[in-house]
Amino acid sequence: MNTPDQEHTPADTEKPAAASGRPDETPQIAVQINNDRKIRQAVVVIHGIGEQRPMATLRGFVDAVLADSKRNPRYRSKPDVMSDLLETRCLQAPRTRERPLTDFYEFYWAHHMRDAKYSQVVGWLLRLVRRPPAAIPPGLKAAYWLSRGLILSGLFCLLWALGIEIRGAGTPGSLGLSERWPILAGLGAFVLQWVGSTFILGYVADAARYLHPDPGNIEARNKIRSEGIKLLKTLHASGKYRRIVIVGHSLGSVIGYDLIRTLWTELRKPVHPYRCKQALLKEFGKKAQPLTTGESRNPELFQQSQHNVWQEFRAIGIPWLITDFITLGSPLAHAQLLMADDVADFARKKLEYEFPTCPPHPGEDLAYNQTYRVGNSLCSVSVPHHGAPFACVRWSNLYFPYARLIFGDLVGGPLAPAFGQGVRDIPVRPCVDGWLATTVASHTQYWSGVLLAREAGRPALKPSLNALVSELRLDFLRGNSASIAPGDCQQLPQVPAEAERKTASGQPSSE
Repeated sequence: MNTPDQEHTPADTEKPAAASGRPDETPQIAVQINNDRKIRQAVVVIHGIGEQRPMATLRGFVDAVLADSKRNPRYRSKPDVMSDLLETRCLQAPRTRERPLTDFYEFYWAHHMRDAKYSQVVGWLLRLVRRPPAAIPPGLKAAYWLSRGLILSGLFCLLWALGIEIRGAGTPGSLGLSERWPILAGLGAFVLQWVGSTFILGYVADAARYLHPDPGNIEARNKIRSEGIKLLKTLHASGKYRRIVIVGHSLGSVIGYDLIRTLWTELRKPVHPYRCKQALLKEFGKKAQPLTTGESRNPELFQQSQHNVWQEFRAIGIPWLITDFITLGSPLAHAQLLMADDVADFARKKLEYEFPTCPPHPGEDLAYNQTYRVGNSLCSVSVPHHGAPFACVRWSNLYFPYARLIFGDLVGGPLAPAFGQGVRDIPVRPCVDGWLATTVASHTQYWSGVLLAREAGRPALKPSLNALVSELRLDFLRGNSASIAPGDCQQLPQVPAEAERKTASGQPSSE
């Protein structure tokens, strides 16, 4: 495995010229690096909609999550050798006692969404408004009925204006300016078109083009996903990282979800299999069952089980490094409206593993046995199926609660109702003051402001930046999972004795 500073250090063995010229007197010099310094983690930030500039989102994000009490974040800006895009950089945070060397990358995709057309946006919006009320997620019903009302009101006004013009056609001059208000409305439409060209084509068009698989959108969608997959595969193949975290804001969370479910199909099998009992995988079903049956909901305990399964997957040789998926203001809360034809279509795609859930479907086998020939012997391991990335990827979702049409984040919301009770939904409040931060403008405020001091008691909502820093879990060196490598079956967390005894005796598990 490459060390964090390998590109800046000499070779492992170096032979300087000996003073006497005799080879046997040449000293052997080997670079000695503490094992903890070899541990490095990567954070990939995926920006949301709009005319984003390269690195603008990443710098603001890193400045916020690394800032100390003096607002003085420490990091270095290095060339981004993992991406083909020359506009981006790698921001590297130095190692601390609990945090390994951390590289922050931005997956920039906005340049693929240029040249949008009004027809693409209007067509997409009309398709959404035409959906039956039963297909609308609860959080969007108010906006849905308001949109329908505005459209019907607009059509009524147009018909009324047309009637006025027809009645006054034979008597020129008989109608005053107040009765020819459609002319003023037309002038207003030009003004709205000029203003809307910035907002609609610069922001809403990104969502319209990515979320709707219209033939005119396929090329841009495919380029975004292909480049994202290439970046993540390069991070995996570099050998530098023990762990990767994906953070997606707004539409970036949908892109992140697509990248995870696509990449998982390629990296879910061991490269070089190692024989382990995989008791943690067998125990996983017991942690997932209470979530799916409604008996109790403890996402924190479930996420610890997910992390244990990830360690076990690593130990048997599975190369998957993504441990955490963090979504901020995610439109995935409205997935049944935005990603499927109707509620039944969305449910069917989840059942068919097209849309992976967290946890994977209960009552179904999470993995299947695969036998490999290693040298002259056979090695049998349990390989997770293609719909189970969230058996080992912790999913945390931050959102500003939405209410009364203009307060909170209209775009985001809880994801557990749509993608499974294993998603850890965290309602938060802005870290910035001001009335505007409590409105729909809060959608861009998830890492704005500063870390807030712990308040007396337990406030109902945690500050957004505090929650984000907590869910990033950058203090990776605190746990034993940082040292897990392929073949380290003996270093895995221990399964409770009672569960291990039942597994050994062949008793049926909760899976």
